[in-house]
Amino acid sequence: MTSKTITRTRNFVLLTLAQVIIFSQIHLFGYATACIFTIFLLKLPRHTTQNETIIWGFLFGIITDIFCNTPGIHSAAATSMAFSRKYILAAFTHKGLPDDFIPGVKSLKWGGYIVYAIICIAIFYAVLFPLELFAIRHFTTLLISTSSSIALTMLFVIVAEFFSPNK
Repeated sequence: MTSKTITRTRNFVLLTLAQVIIFSQIHLFGYATACIFTIFLLKLPRHTTQNETIIWGFLFGIITDIFCNTPGIHSAAATSMAFSRKYILAAFTHKGLPDDFIPGVKSLKWGGYIVYAIICIAIFYAVLFPLELFAIRHFTTLLISTSSSIALTMLFVIVAEFFSPNK
């Protein structure tokens, strides 16, 4: 195993444990829930294949679903985000970038990285909450939950970026 594989596996395990043990139990004001495992998907290198990205997304989602007793909603949301990530990232980058390009503040600058992260996380929550509520008639609750969860998750994305070794 290469050091990148070991690091990626370690990050997967740590983020999954943090998500399941800590962050899935926190619901600020009954609406906002942070899904910090999205950081892993945001920070995957650009050369990561679409299939590999989708598999990582599905694994995060299914493990969260198993431990949080949710019937596949995290799997659907994380897989949707993982699928969309390639196309969103393509809008913020150009083709001449090196293979080891990792999205972050250093490579995309603050503005680009924040917009990229918000779009990806918004896709995640746009799939998650309608499946969780399973009704559009709760539109106000849906809107409050989605926007507050995006803001809370973005707070953790920004904090993680400050501690990232790739700054």
